[in-house]
Amino acid sequence: MKWIFWPAAVVAGFFVSAAIAEDQSVEELKRDAVSRLVEAHDVALPVYIGRVYVKQAALTAARDLLAERGKAAGLDRKIWNLDAPQWQDAERELMQGTDALIQRKVASGFWVQEAWSEQVSTILNGEEADEIAVHFRTEGGELQRRVIEWFVGELTLQTYTFTDRLKYGVPGSEQEMRDLQVATYEAKSHFAPIYDLTKYDNTMRFASGEAGIKYFRMMAIQGVNLVHQHLEEVAEEARKTIRARAPLVDPYVDHALKP
Repeated sequence: MKWIFWPAAVVAGFFVSAAIAEDQSVEELKRDAVSRLVEAHDVALPVYIGRVYVKQAALTAARDLLAERGKAAGLDRKIWNLDAPQWQDAERELMQGTDALIQRKVASGFWVQEAWSEQVSTILNGEEADEIAVHFRTEGGELQRRVIEWFVGELTLQTYTFTDRLKYGVPGSEQEMRDLQVATYEAKSHFAPIYDLTKYDNTMRFASGEAGIKYFRMMAIQGVNLVHQHLEEVAEEARKTIRARAPLVDPYVDHALKP
């Protein structure tokens, strides 16, 4: 009986190992498809929107803090404001490290790809991810990808502008705003205001197929939300850092109080 059982166990072990190897191969293929799909995207708009938003969030936190400390000390706003030398010196000290934070956690764009990759892996299977990745390499697919990126960028920007969390003309964020305007112009330059996608058969299949519908819905909802979540986390980190430096403002306030 032992002699009969041993070959059976070897055969069973072989099939189990083969099944595990096949599962691993399927997962590897899916990871490759997801990677190709996400890396095809240009993440410039979320990145440049994020640079403006985090910079303005930090500036707002610093200026609110300066106004509070000045008011508590009895400083008149006529002498304690954005144009006052002591205010400007204190603001620079509060803002130290903000640009480095933005460079580290926003400017690279890796965080966008990472967030979208996780979501794509959850929503699409390997075949669907591969189908879209291949589609995006075609002429019509590339144009369709850019339309999706523009749509995501527009939704993200509206999230901040309609709630007054991102504004035009904020002193101290001029460079970031100019960079965003350039990135927006560049993204928009790839397609006309009205473009006929029906001349590409594959774009119609993508727009009406299950994989395409799932992907567009994901980008319009989870894709935008994930960008928003990350930028909020970075902005809050900037705000906390500035609030923790509140005592650094006092010497500048004391100096402004002197006649």
